[in-house]
Amino acid sequence: MHKKIHILLDKSTNLSLSEVLEKIRALQEQHPDLDVFFDGDEYAICSRPRRHSK
Repeated sequence: MHKKIHILLDKSTNLSLSEVLEKIRALQEQHPDLDVFFDGDEYAICSRPRRHSK
């Protein structure tokens, strides 16, 4: 599955962990069909479609 980058963070950002988590929560609320996560390799908040188990 392909991931989409929503917010690319600068490595020298002054955002706190709670601010990053709030951005993730906001994206999850806006897009309940997506799995939103922080990608440490890309240093970005990303998403991909949720897998639906049968």
